[in-house]
Amino acid sequence: MKKILFSALMVVLLAAQIIFAHDPRSVAKDFSHSIAIEKAGKLNISYKSLHWNERGYAAAKGNEQLRNRLNGFLWKKIGKFENEFEIVIGGVTVPKGSYDMGINFGTNDDFKLVLASGGNDIMIPLQTTKDIPVVNYLSFDLRPHNETDTFIFEGRLGTFSAWAEAKIPYLSEHEHKDK
Repeated sequence: MKKILFSALMVVLLAAQIIFAHDPRSVAKDFSHSIAIEKAGKLNISYKSLHWNERGYAAAKGNEQLRNRLNGFLWKKIGKFENEFEIVIGGVTVPKGSYDMGINFGTNDDFKLVLASGGNDIMIPLQTTKDIPVVNYLSFDLRPHNETDTFIFEGRLGTFSAWAEAKIPYLSEHEHKDK
């Protein structure tokens, strides 16, 4: 009898494993982007490219408890933001350091970049554009803008593009001191 129960349990566990297994072609991929500035250091952004879930987003947007759970746990730590120089994103200074990187959203499709380190969260409001062509996987980008010290930090997912201007003070005009 014990052998039959054990065999049945093993069949159930095997079936559950097959049912809940993730197809490696559809799970979040790991991405990283870097910028290296001579004599200042590097900035590295690495993250999981989460899959867009329209129904899940709508449910969380309308349910404060679910939204808080997503913002506080699941979406709060989707990657790392490591900078060897100070950067100012959306007017918020990010001191050099290593941060857990995440995103946060509210009921009005208002997105924030969340950088957490040592129990402190830096919340950076992002400007949001809706109704872009659907982007099925989360992507981040840091690209040059119009000035030597200015870049655009952008995240895209679903029908949203959330971005902020990023400035690197080290690159701004300054006096050079000879040593």
